[in-house]
Amino acid sequence: MSSRQIYRGLGAALLLIPCLTMASPASESLRELRTETLASRDITLKDLGITAPIVLADGNAHQDFYLPVPAGVVLSNANIQFAGRYLKGEPEPATLVLSLDGQPTWAQRITDGEGRLEKTFALSGGVHRNGFVRLSVDWQAMTHFNRCSPNNSIANSFTVSNDTVISYRYNSDAITTLKEAWSTLPGRPVLLVADEKLEPKSFDSAWRLGIALERNGKRVDIRALPSVGSEIDLKGVSVPSGLTRFPAFSALSGKERHKLANPAELGALLVLNAPAIKAELAIVDEALHKKLNAALDALQQQLSLDAAALEEFSLWRKHRATAAGSVLQSGQISLLTFGKQKIIGIADNAGAQASGVFSSTWRNLLVSEQVDAKLARADNEAKSNSVRLTSLDATSNNFDVVARGDWTANFPLSVVALDGRMPETLVLDVAAAPSASTTKPVVSVFWNGILLSAKQLNANGRPERLTARVPGYVLGVTNSVKVSFQRQPVSANCDEIPQGYPVEVLPSSHIKLGDPYPDGTFIGLLPLLSNTPQLFVPEKYLASAPTHLKQIVRIGSASGLSPTGTRFVVASGESSVKSKGPFLSMEVPVSGAKPKVQIVGGKELRVDGRKAPLLDIKGVEQLSTVEVIDDGKDSGLYWYALLNENARSDVPFVLNRGNIAVIGDAGPLAWIDSANPDASHPPGAGESAFFEWRRYISWSVPAISIGLLALLLLAILARRASRKRKESQG
Repeated sequence: MSSRQIYRGLGAALLLIPCLTMASPASESLRELRTETLASRDITLKDLGITAPIVLADGNAHQDFYLPVPAGVVLSNANIQFAGRYLKGEPEPATLVLSLDGQPTWAQRITDGEGRLEKTFALSGGVHRNGFVRLSVDWQAMTHFNRCSPNNSIANSFTVSNDTVISYRYNSDAITTLKEAWSTLPGRPVLLVADEKLEPKSFDSAWRLGIALERNGKRVDIRALPSVGSEIDLKGVSVPSGLTRFPAFSALSGKERHKLANPAELGALLVLNAPAIKAELAIVDEALHKKLNAALDALQQQLSLDAAALEEFSLWRKHRATAAGSVLQSGQISLLTFGKQKIIGIADNAGAQASGVFSSTWRNLLVSEQVDAKLARADNEAKSNSVRLTSLDATSNNFDVVARGDWTANFPLSVVALDGRMPETLVLDVAAAPSASTTKPVVSVFWNGILLSAKQLNANGRPERLTARVPGYVLGVTNSVKVSFQRQPVSANCDEIPQGYPVEVLPSSHIKLGDPYPDGTFIGLLPLLSNTPQLFVPEKYLASAPTHLKQIVRIGSASGLSPTGTRFVVASGESSVKSKGPFLSMEVPVSGAKPKVQIVGGKELRVDGRKAPLLDIKGVEQLSTVEVIDDGKDSGLYWYALLNENARSDVPFVLNRGNIAVIGDAGPLAWIDSANPDASHPPGAGESAFFEWRRYISWSVPAISIGLLALLLLAILARRASRKRKESQG
C-alpha cells in the first residue's frame, strides 16, 4: 500500500469521526444537576394529623404509629428521629422499648426522675410493600413487685413528642407510576398553578384536587409559579461555581432573597431545584406551559455562548423538564419531571377525574405513568347503607387481654360519608372468652375520645352486640374509633401470674349511614354537600387564585363538599345568584337568603338571633364566618371574610355544631346556634352521647306536660258526659 493511499484512508477515517465538544465547567455542573435524582422527605407525626403529644400513663402502655413511606420503592439514608419526655415519680425503674415493624430495635432502663429522651436509629434498607413503617412504643413502669398489687400509679408517664420524624431519600427516577408518585406525597404537598390569575377551568381543577388531598389526610399548600418581579426565598439554593459566569445564575448566588428580574432567572431556579418552586402536583395548562418554556428558552439563550453547556442543557431539558413539554390533553393525568423530582400533572379540565381516581377506591389501578380519565367517582348506585369497621385502617381484630386492651380504627371522614349520607349508628359485634374471674368484662366504645356506649359482656365466647348512636359533634376530618376491653385479673393467693384471655372485634361490626335531615344546622347540611351541590365564587377570586383556593379548600373540606359531584359557578360582578340545590357560597349573595351574620364596614361583626341580636362587636380582624342560610327553597353555606380577604384557617376541622361559626387561624373560635344559643356549647367531660338532645328536652318537657293536661281534661269531660247519659236513661 502506497503512502498516498494510507493518507487517503486516514483522511476518510477522520471525516467519519464526529466533532466532539470539549467539556467546560458549566457543562460539568449541568451534567451533575441532570444526574442528581435523589429526593428527600421529612415527615413528622404532626404532619400526620397528630396535633398534640401522646401521653402513655399506664404502668404497661403500648402505642403504634404508622409512618408512610413510598410503597415498592427502595429507600436510602432512612432513619427515625424519636423524641419524647419521661416523668418518673416512683422509686422503681421504668423501661422504654421501641420496635419497628414488630421487631424490638432499642430499649433503655430509666432510673432518674425526669428528662428528655431523643434517639435516632436507622431503618433497614429495601422496599416496604405495604407503604408504611410501624413504630411501636412500649412503656413499662411497674411500681410493685408483688403481682397482686395494683399498678395504676399516675406518677410515671412517658410523652411521645409529635415532632418525632421519619426521614428518608429515594431515587426519583425509580418512581414510574402515578400510584407510586401518590405514595411519595409528604404530609403538606404543594399544588403548583401557573400564576396568581387563573382561567376558570384551571381554578376549578385546583380546588377539587385540593379537597381530594385534604380528604386523604394531607394539608395542601397552593402556590403560583413565580413571575418576573416576584420576591423569592433563596434558602437552600446553591449555585455551582461553573455556572456563576452566566447572569441568571450569578443573580441567585450568595443571597437569601431575590426579586426575579427576567424569565431566565426563573429557568435557573428550576435547574437548581430551588425549594421556593418545589411542588408535588401541578395543574398543567396552557399558561404554565408557556411560562415554563419562556423561562427555559431565555436561559438557553444565555448558555448559547458555551457550546458544551448548551448541549448539556438540552439533555437536562429533555429529561428533567417534561412538565414544560406538550400541554396535557383533555382528561389527562401524567407523571412528569420538574427538575430532579417527579410531579403529578393534571390537565386543566381533569380536576374532578383526578379527585376520583386518586380516591382509595381507584388509586391502586394507576400502575402507569399516564392515564386519560373520562370519569371516576364512587359507586353511588350501590346505595350502601353501611361501612364495615374492620375494612378501615384498623389494628388486629383479636388479641389477649389481662387487664385492659384497646382496638382502634383510624380513617378520614370521607370514607364513611358516602352518597350524601353520614354516620348515624355504630354497631359493634364482639366476642370474649371466659376467664378465671367471675367479674364480667366491660367493653367501651369511643369516637374521637368521646364515650358513645359501654356494656358488660357475658364472655362465653359467643358474639355479643353493642349499638351506639353517632352524634354529629364527635365527627372530625380524621376519625378514630377505639374499642376498649377491661377484665379483672385473677391470681389465687398471689401464687399465679395473671393470664390474658382472647377478645375479638368481629368482621360484622359496621357503621350505619343515615339519610340527611336538613334542620338548619351544619350537621343537617353536611350530607347534602357531599352529593351534587353547587359552589359559588366571585369573579375576583380568579385574579388572586392561590389565596382564595386555600380558603375554598379549607371550608370545602370542613363542610364535606364533594370534589367530584359539585357544580362550579363563577358569579360576575356583585350580582346575586340563584341556587339549584344545596350550595356553598364564598362571599356571593344568594337570591332570597338573608344571612344572620352581618359585616358592617368590614370591621363590625353582628350576629342576629331568632328574635333579637346575639352579638355586635367592633375591632376584630383576621376572622371569617360561615353560616347556614336558606333561600326559601334550598339550604346552603355562606362564607365571608371579616376585613382581611386573606383570612383562612390553618387547622383542619369539621362544621359539626350549631349553624354559625366564627373562624380564625387556629380553626373555629366560636360556635353559635342562633335558634338555641345554649346548644352551641361542646359536650363537656362526663357528658353522655345524648348531650345534644337537651336542646329538644328544653321545649319537649312543657309540651308533654300540656299534652298530659289536655288528656286529663278530655277524660274528665268524657266521664261527665257518661254520667249525664246514665242519669237521662234512668
